[in-house]
Amino acid sequence: WVVSGTADSAVPFIGTERWIECLGRKRTGEFKPWLLKGDVAGTVTSWEGISLVTVKGCGHTIPTYCPEAGFEFFANYLKDE
Repeated sequence: WVVSGTADSAVPFIGTERWIECLGRKRTGEFKPWLLKGDVAGTVTSWEGISLVTVKGCGHTIPTYCPEAGFEFFANYLKDE
């Protein structure tokens, strides 16, 4: 998994997505939203063997900018969801 905040000015998620595409892997999933308390907290896009998870409205250090969403992402990562 690769995670990126949508408000990250240091490493914009668009650049991260482009970097993954340069790996030449087949895309297997398109911008599926993930939810936190019924609201969209970001998206998940998948390629063979790698997923990009975005966290809506978060900057470069997700736990600092969005601690609740950051914790939820991490919990999902540990559960492989």
